[in-house]
Amino acid sequence: MRFSASWLLLFGVALALSSATRSYAAEETPWISLFNGRSLEGWDTWLGPRSSGYLDRKTTTEPPLGLNRDPLGVFTVQERDGERVIRVSGQVFGALTSRASFDNVHLRVEYRWGEQKWAPRHESKHYRDTGILYWCVGEQGAGSYAWMRSVECNIMEKGAGQWWSVAGTSVDVEGRLVTLEREPTIPYRGESPGERCILWQPGGPQITTSEGITSPFDPERPGWNVCEVIAWGNVCLHLLNGQVVLALTNPGYTEAGRRLVLHQGRIQLQSEGAEVFFRNVEARPLTEIPTALLRWVPPSAPGELGFTSLLSTNQPAGWAQCGPGHFSLERGVATAHGGMGLWWFMNQMFTNFVLRGEFEQSDKIADSGVFVRFPAPANDPWIAVKQGHELEIGDPQPEDPTWRTGSIYPFKASTRANTKPPGEWNEFELVAAGHNYSVRLNGKVVTTWTDPEKRSTQGYIGLQNYADGKTVRFRKLRIKELP
Repeated sequence: MRFSASWLLLFGVALALSSATRSYAAEETPWISLFNGRSLEGWDTWLGPRSSGYLDRKTTTEPPLGLNRDPLGVFTVQERDGERVIRVSGQVFGALTSRASFDNVHLRVEYRWGEQKWAPRHESKHYRDTGILYWCVGEQGAGSYAWMRSVECNIMEKGAGQWWSVAGTSVDVEGRLVTLEREPTIPYRGESPGERCILWQPGGPQITTSEGITSPFDPERPGWNVCEVIAWGNVCLHLLNGQVVLALTNPGYTEAGRRLVLHQGRIQLQSEGAEVFFRNVEARPLTEIPTALLRWVPPSAPGELGFTSLLSTNQPAGWAQCGPGHFSLERGVATAHGGMGLWWFMNQMFTNFVLRGEFEQSDKIADSGVFVRFPAPANDPWIAVKQGHELEIGDPQPEDPTWRTGSIYPFKASTRANTKPPGEWNEFELVAAGHNYSVRLNGKVVTTWTDPEKRSTQGYIGLQNYADGKTVRFRKLRIKELP
């Protein structure tokens, strides 16, 4: 896990500032307050042109007010309901920007709406609007002359938790493109005739998009609301008042023809034409996605597009045995014999990827594993154990939880095995993104884990054969590289 120097400094004082509010993590990590209740210390302000609105930097001639120049008092600290809060007037488009930078993080912000609205959102047909921008990178004002390139958790009436592209970003999401006026059950009704966006539908077709994304849920309530973001690895979850309202994967952007990912950066609180108040602005580092939220994590690749098979039908092209035992390959099924050895794919090293396949155990405790990111092992299978990482295949109910199928052995236990009876095929998906690993078994995410030792982020892929007298078979092994 990696944090900026300012992140680590904040974490150092976390015990004094942590909140007692309920959280989702099984093991509580102290919350870090990003607002001291007295001033905007730790934040920069950025304001676009006074005329506000969604401006194109290539066509407008009006300069922005710029960095830490706020003559209109758009961002202030005021007393409200007996406590000190951040007031954002909304008069000029812009943002409060944290000086701290974050990677894997749980953000939590409380907000409530004020009464004032400004052009271009002053008309009754326009909703009050603000938002949390996270993993912000690049220059100030890159998006609509007001915001940094980032992932957006929009906070809008009838649309809290929405995602909108900021400065050319895109994401993967499960959903479908809709025309809002034809979908009366969607809370967000749009702000112009014929407006279209993606409706998030968990379990639906997964698409890569720069279209706006809205939620089928609207748990906003009068007064103060709690908006949260889980940003971990390549996964982004948005929550409002404890309910997941949007799930995204693979946020990024294209620059000079190259796909780049968003996985760390600063935080921005938006000014966007409506008065809003913020309090209890908090963050804490994450080493995993909280167990209660795993069911909302979508697959990390849309369908099967872009996957490359690693196993042919009968010829083990590119594969070599390391150590005792061997694998046989027949009709696309690789069967382990003896061991303990390692059958590894020599043709290519991989960095970030989605690895999918199927395995079958002859006995419920038949032992094997899928190894990733290890160096060339020569004739020592322990190289993969000591320098790579293993998706454990073995006992569904072992004495040591890290031996359970689906674990990243021996570091992180799976929440459950979720395997089928012996003789039936099990589907698995292993995602490696940076130092973050997630495991999905038979459609359910059972493990998420960030490697604190930061072992190599590049290496080979291999399958283990184990001398326990039981058989494990593999098929349909395929991989898709991520940026």
